[in-house]
Amino acid sequence: MGCTREIAVLYKEALDRLNGPQSAVIMSGSNKDAEHLVKHHKSEEERKELINRFLKKDDPLKILVVCDMLLTGFDAPVEQVMYLDAPLKEHTLLQAIARVNRTADGKTYGLIVDYWGVSEALTEALAIFSPSDVKGAMAPKDDELPRLQARHANALRFFIRVKEKDDLDACVSVLEPEDVRAQFAEAFKKLAQSLDMLLPDTRAMPYVDDVRWLGKIREAAAAKYRDDKIDVSDCGAKVKKLIEEAVFAEGIQILVKQVSLFTPEFEEKLKALKSVEARASEMEHAIRHEIHVKLEENPVFYMSLRERLEQLIADRKAKRIDAAEQLRLFEVLRNELRSEAQAAEKTGLTETGFAIYGILLEPKPLAAAEAKGSPYGKVDDAKRELASILEEQLEPQVTIVDWTRKDDVQREMRKRIKRHLRAAGYTDDKLDPMAETIVDLMKRRRPR
Repeated sequence: MGCTREIAVLYKEALDRLNGPQSAVIMSGSNKDAEHLVKHHKSEEERKELINRFLKKDDPLKILVVCDMLLTGFDAPVEQVMYLDAPLKEHTLLQAIARVNRTADGKTYGLIVDYWGVSEALTEALAIFSPSDVKGAMAPKDDELPRLQARHANALRFFIRVKEKDDLDACVSVLEPEDVRAQFAEAFKKLAQSLDMLLPDTRAMPYVDDVRWLGKIREAAAAKYRDDKIDVSDCGAKVKKLIEEAVFAEGIQILVKQVSLFTPEFEEKLKALKSVEARASEMEHAIRHEIHVKLEENPVFYMSLRERLEQLIADRKAKRIDAAEQLRLFEVLRNELRSEAQAAEKTGLTETGFAIYGILLEPKPLAAAEAKGSPYGKVDDAKRELASILEEQLEPQVTIVDWTRKDDVQREMRKRIKRHLRAAGYTDDKLDPMAETIVDLMKRRRPR
């Protein structure tokens, strides 16, 4: 915000000359203006368009250079920094301060950069307002330093028992419990806010290396534990850049990236981990996530695999197997996860028919299933045929647009299912719950 139109244009020209962020001048015009001012004249429509662009977070227009305009009636929560080079007073000053203090997604503070010296007379300028109206309206940035120090100590305490701070695997393991991970994520978020606010102040520099280190741990934990609650994009631009530079410099991009269990990248990630224990842990969480995602699509099949996963974890804790053997057995489990389509094909069913077939069966003992090379043991021909018939009978309903929202369509589906179940010898007490389960399955596998 410049105090004259000449100064506003000089700011714009300086930004362009220094390859600064995209900017625009918004000021009044006069027929007597010199050429260098005239080229910045805007019509009312052009001003509205510039303001609309500025309000969009992802638009490249990042700076509005304003002179004697937008002082009132301008609501821009996205605005985070205001550079003041004008003698604002009383109501106008408070409105300017309030503008950068508006909340918005990804915005944790507002900054006033005072080139005029308004802040030196702030008490006098705001004397016309009641103390409750202006309390905390503008505080010196110095106040953030002790907060940064406290937040730094709070974030570091999570790793006080880790012997080797460069051991990323060990640090990430500290965050395996979901509650601990959530607490650390919040502690780091607050630390990042303070650092982002203070940088490039030299007093903040002693904390930079630790924030880089903690940021790597946070991103690696989010990737390993598939934790959607940790939003790695919620840091300010300065802190985000610090973390990105550290990850790139150490060549650990793959360790902070969430990759699918069945991709070549997952193999690359396993190789990047330093120990068998770390590789087994990575495999465990990747398998757990895959089962969680697919469980509702084929509950019986994936439930049987989840039970085996939990058994392997229990065996390792009880030291019945070592980490190397656990990793080998996890690989067997991964292959079975990958082969749902193959298992369905061996049964002679589609994947949807195979999921219905699992619902029709009583769960088979694990040993029997393994002995037959199938999660369900020897194929039950009668139930396989019934699963195929049910899928065929439901096909006309699941092709109806928005069938999942239409009670009459779902009623007809349950009616058809129960008729065929009854004919196959299922008792009356099983008809309703099984029909409901199969319709729910179709909602997940065949939504439309």
